[in-house]
Amino acid sequence: MFVIFQVSGGENIKSMPTRVSHIPFFGRLYISDTKLLAAAAMYALPLVTLLMWRPKLGIFFAAVPVFLLLVSHGPSAIAVLIGATFVYAPLTDKIVLLPADAAALILIAAYIVDLLLRGPAKGANRLARPYLLYLAVILVSISLEGFTFLSVRFFLRQLLLAGVFMAVSHYGHKINPRNILILFVVVTVMNSIYSLTQFLLAGGTIRAFGLAGRGYGDHAMLAFLISSVFYIWTRDVRARILWGLAAILTFGAMAATQTRASMITAGWSLVIVVVFALWAGRRYKINTPAKNLAVAVGLMLLIIPVLAAYTPMFDGIVYRFGRIGLHASETILLRISLWKAALAAFRGNPFFGIGAGNFPMVAQWVPEVRFDNIFYLVAGLSTHSVLMTVLAETGLAGLLSMAFFFGRSLKIAHWEFLSTVIDNDLPVMHSLFAVSLAIIGSSFYAGSWFWGSNSYHMALFFGLIASYEQRLTQNVSGGGAA
Repeated sequence: MFVIFQVSGGENIKSMPTRVSHIPFFGRLYISDTKLLAAAAMYALPLVTLLMWRPKLGIFFAAVPVFLLLVSHGPSAIAVLIGATFVYAPLTDKIVLLPADAAALILIAAYIVDLLLRGPAKGANRLARPYLLYLAVILVSISLEGFTFLSVRFFLRQLLLAGVFMAVSHYGHKINPRNILILFVVVTVMNSIYSLTQFLLAGGTIRAFGLAGRGYGDHAMLAFLISSVFYIWTRDVRARILWGLAAILTFGAMAATQTRASMITAGWSLVIVVVFALWAGRRYKINTPAKNLAVAVGLMLLIIPVLAAYTPMFDGIVYRFGRIGLHASETILLRISLWKAALAAFRGNPFFGIGAGNFPMVAQWVPEVRFDNIFYLVAGLSTHSVLMTVLAETGLAGLLSMAFFFGRSLKIAHWEFLSTVIDNDLPVMHSLFAVSLAIIGSSFYAGSWFWGSNSYHMALFFGLIASYEQRLTQNVSGGGAA
């Protein structure tokens, strides 16, 4: 069992006596076993009564201690958020509120409490300023075009993501990044097993997402890259087998979603992962199984076409990829129509766009898009591209601010990778570099990293990059990446 979190003072929870009374309560108050037992006894009677007579109120009453525990220990709230992102189950009807949104609010509450009690973390968060600049541009674009329901909802989502990003970077001194990545992969593998079961039982006739919803292709893609990186650098044979199995399962689950953008991103990202591993192994003379991974990738590229050609179960996947090159591909034509509308919105509002979150109503700003023969099929949808959405909704100001954030993130991740290339943290930083590269690269042609169900993963991984740089700058002379 691995240690995911640390409590104040630097000691691991695993090394402490396994008593509930040693869990920090708001960082300062520790409850004795006797008081904890008495409190539980007094709490049980009203809880049972409410569950019998007012079930909804009883559930809320039961959740209060869990909420207090998570608020008192932010790293635990991060773990809950990771699990919640894999459950697509709207909690409300009119406005889609997901379990991940509730978990994000709890994490932000924990961050605020910890900030008030202990103050900010040591070291400067060099990604905070670019992120806050992007938020400011969003607010300006909304203010110039007028506040709408869509724009307000979009901005509230950005505040949640910014809060998660700041919280993760703040708790960097309490989090073991390696085990956060392991937790993410473990949860992904569990959902992958479920989604693959769905896919196989249906004979390959459905797109299987498990519990995570339609955004699971991106979830699985990130876990596949992390598993591949750990497979490269792990020296223990048993652990390497487990990482290889995780990579196979997450790749299979990604294929079962039939999400073409995710699989394309996984393909070119994996090539870069292998190239970087081979380069680092040669330059620093590290004994790495990257050559074995290159052989495995080659075999996979040979086996997949054979399975696709002779196994009917993969017909749906082959059909969706085969349509990419056909003029009659419905989804490609629809996406082109969306991008044409986005470019038209950008031409009409080049500096601050039509307002963040407003693209589903783009026809109100650019009436001529209605004359597109197939626009009526995509009216009300997003652009299915981070780049096009930013151009249409926030103009050049939004594009430059996002480029500033992405560019600095990638540069810091690359610097961290080079700075730890002979350290035990190498697979961690290589994973974060690969993930940041995949997120940034896929934003040009797909992705919903700032508003979709995978947006919390963006905030999580970039927050880990920011927090890890704070550690390195205290140990590496020169102050880090420029």
